Amino acid sequence: MSSTLEHFSHDHPLVLKESDVFEDDPKCCICNNTVTGSPTYTCSNSASNNTECPTFYLHKSCAELPSQINFYKHNQHPLHLLPRPNKFTCDVCDRYVKFSYACDDCQFDVCVVCAFQQRVLQHEGHPEHILTLMPRKSLFKCDACHEKVEDSSYVCTTCALCIHKACALSPFTIPAPAFHHHPLHLIYSVPQMHRYFDRFCNICQRRVHTNFWLYYCHKCTYFVHMRCATSSHTSSSTEEEGSLNEPDLVEFPLHSEESLFDLIISQCRKLQVESQGIDKNSIGIITAPDPPIIEHHWSHEEHPLVLFQFTTSETEDNENNYDRRELICDGCIQPITVFHPSYYACTQCGFFLHSFCATKLPAVLVAGLCPPHPQHSLQLHQKFNFYTFATCEICCYRTNGFYYLCKTCDTRIDIRCAFLPTKIKHKSHRHHSLVQRLSSNFECSVSGCYITSGVQYGCETCSDFHIVINSAFYPGSMKHRYDDHPVTLRRPPFFYEGVFYCEICEDRVNNQWWLYHCDECDHSFHNGCLLSGGSVKLGGTVEVDFNDQSHTLALVLKRRTRKTQPQYYCRYCGNGYIWNYFLECDGCGYLICCPCVRKIKASNKSIHF
Repeated sequence: MSSTLEHFSHDHPLVLKESDVFEDDPKCCICNNTVTGSPTYTCSNSASNNTECPTFYLHKSCAELPSQINFYKHNQHPLHLLPRPNKFTCDVCDRYVKFSYACDDCQFDVCVVCAFQQRVLQHEGHPEHILTLMPRKSLFKCDACHEKVEDSSYVCTTCALCIHKACALSPFTIPAPAFHHHPLHLIYSVPQMHRYFDRFCNICQRRVHTNFWLYYCHKCTYFVHMRCATSSHTSSSTEEEGSLNEPDLVEFPLHSEESLFDLIISQCRKLQVESQGIDKNSIGIITAPDPPIIEHHWSHEEHPLVLFQFTTSETEDNENNYDRRELICDGCIQPITVFHPSYYACTQCGFFLHSFCATKLPAVLVAGLCPPHPQHSLQLHQKFNFYTFATCEICCYRTNGFYYLCKTCDTRIDIRCAFLPTKIKHKSHRHHSLVQRLSSNFECSVSGCYITSGVQYGCETCSDFHIVINSAFYPGSMKHRYDDHPVTLRRPPFFYEGVFYCEICEDRVNNQWWLYHCDECDHSFHNGCLLSGGSVKLGGTVEVDFNDQSHTLALVLKRRTRKTQPQYYCRYCGNGYIWNYFLECDGCGYLICCPCVRKIKASNKSIHF
């Protein structure tokens, strides 16, 4: 067939376009089915002012239809392919037709679909019996796609199976889908190895039913509803990817663990600049050099804090006997690294602060300055004991670091949440920005966790896209716990055949959500197994007397890593937990929950087990 064509259906020459993406829902003038993804003729004169030409489409296959056929329901005369006036319908399926195989003498019309469709069908989706065509359209729920649509049907009279004609005649393979980089194959149920989790359509994000037909890429564990795979709107929606043009927005996930502290600094300075002139009591940006010693810092008045420079040198004198490569700031609970090497340390008790946290954090955020809580001023605070936590109203996690307190509302906001931008962009949703808003009962589009309280980032254009605040904190890469190379936060779909297992808990990892993966050693991790989610510095110690002996208890996080693993029990109150912070004796292994330690210290009692 030539790339140009003169056809009786149109007044101008036609040109062939191979698998082009056309306007929304383009239809062939002969069969009235979509032309998206198919070789199609369009008008060569489409640039003219003729308003009909730009929307004229003709399947290459329809252009090759015979001009005359014999049809089993009209044996008297041959039928000829002819244009039909408005309101003409097919005498088989009752659809309106613009072209039909017609006998004008008998006033009989049959659309091109009915003219060539199979009346009986042996389909591999139901190999037990023959399917028979019922050409009259009706509204019913299809046993293949599980959707209720008006269509003709193929039925199995033995099993009472009823399948939309469109489903029964769907291609077994979509070789080059516009929305995915591998061919998609028609399957008739979710493979057994992928039934451990609920599976979702990668186009509409709605659940795919385990025992209904769908399109599937086995290389990427990629599922698509049948209707979504063949919809012309699928192509147009994917074209929006990358169309967001707001370069000043911060993009999440952040690059690395150190990037969160960079964000805190940049957002804090931005808010301090914006605060100038808002309130006469606002605190400007402090530009004075850091003093070598802070005799009395508000967060650590017992001892002076000495200024140090972080280093990874193995040969440097380490007179204080602590590993300078793994220091955690007691203010923001972020690592102290070579990227921000200036920090203060208490040489007597292992208390550390970034110099920024010690000297540059504003003591007060005036009303209107903190995006998550603009109603009132917020004051910088810290709990007196390291085993006493404040619960952040934004992320709903606990912290033993610095936080901002609203005395009017008794609201506490973690440092990292206080300086989050009100508007961000995210790699999983490139075509629209996300804004902060109060959470409601939604599923996080990144982690799969349910959002029930706190604050989320949501898309104001796409009502079904939401990210829980803690998902925004996931770093793009982390140091591998057991090796020198990093693990990377990976976005589905993955080019990976098979299933993922977490190296920590050994349970299955849902590869339709973001996960951490190391390509070098092929290790995968649950996000929650690598990240506690909270903002708590572990390792602080306290002395407690029990069993007539003095024990040193260190703050630890105990988390059940396997479903069969027993709970962790507090030896003082007897309560069991699958996840909690405890104080643990390194010598005897006794665990005491933090509230019980506070009671013990307050009563000044010795305890006996």
